Amino acid sequence: MSNARLDALNLAGDLPGVLLDAKRLAASAPGVHGRRRAGQGEDFWQYRDHRAEDGARLVDWRRSARGDRFFVREREREAAQTAWFWIDPDAGFNWTSDPQRPTKLHRARTIALATAILLSRGGERIGALGQPPRAGARAVDRLAIDLTAPMREAEAPSNSCIVFFSDFYAPVATWRERLLNCARAGASGALVMIADPAEEDFPFRGRTLFQAPGRGGEVLIGRAEAAQTSYTERLAAQRRDIRALGAELGFPALLHRTDHSASPALSLLLAFVSERYG
Repeated sequence: MSNARLDALNLAGDLPGVLLDAKRLAASAPGVHGRRRAGQGEDFWQYRDHRAEDGARLVDWRRSARGDRFFVREREREAAQTAWFWIDPDAGFNWTSDPQRPTKLHRARTIALATAILLSRGGERIGALGQPPRAGARAVDRLAIDLTAPMREAEAPSNSCIVFFSDFYAPVATWRERLLNCARAGASGALVMIADPAEEDFPFRGRTLFQAPGRGGEVLIGRAEAAQTSYTERLAAQRRDIRALGAELGFPALLHRTDHSASPALSLLLAFVSERYG
C-alpha cells in the first residue's frame, strides 16, 4: 500500500473528531445567509409592490385581492456559488509542538469544515479544490472525506471563491504562481495562516535538534536562543510578503494560532468570504 494511501487512511480515522469540532465551532458563529435574492429560480422568496414597468402579467391577483394594492410574487434567484477549500498537504503541516494541542492540519480542517457548514446552510455549494462541488444535506460529510485525500495542484474554477489553509512556509514565488493562476481565472478568496505557538514564540534554549517533519532533515544548534532574532525577522518578512501578495491578487490573509480559540478566525474568514460573494 502506498504511503499516500496510508496517510489518507490515518487522516480519515480522525474524521469523527474533526467533524464534531467543526460542528461545535459553527454553532458558536453568527449565521450566514448566502446570496438569496430575487431572480429566475423556482422557490418563492417574497412579495413586493407592483411597479408600472411590471405590467399586468406579473401581478399576483390572489395576494392583491386581499387589499387595495397590487403585489408581485418574487422568486429566489438560483445563484449559488461554490466555496472551494485547499489544505496544505506538506508533512510539516500535520504537526504540533504539544500532544495536548491540535496539529495545524487538524485546526485547518476544523475551520474549513465549520465554514463549509455555515455556507451550506446559506445555500452555497462547497468543495475541495480538484474534487466535485457538493450540495445538500450530506455535502459537509462528503467534503470532509475529500479533504482527507492528498491535495494536489488543481486548476482554479472560473470566478470562484477559494480558501487556502497553510503555514505558508513555502517560498513566496511558489505562492505567487499559485495565486496568479487563480487570479487569471477570475478567482479570489482568502489565505488562512495556521501557526503553532512554538513557531511563533521560538521558546527553544540551549543545545537543540530541529527535525523537519516527514522529510528526515535535521539541524543541530548549540545555542538555540542565539538564532531567535534571525528566525523572528525571517518569519515576519515571509508573513509580510504573503500578506502583500494576497492583498494584490484578491486573497486577504488572516493569522490563527492553534493555542487560541478558532472562533475569531472563523468570523473573520466568513467576513472575507461574504465580501467575495457580495
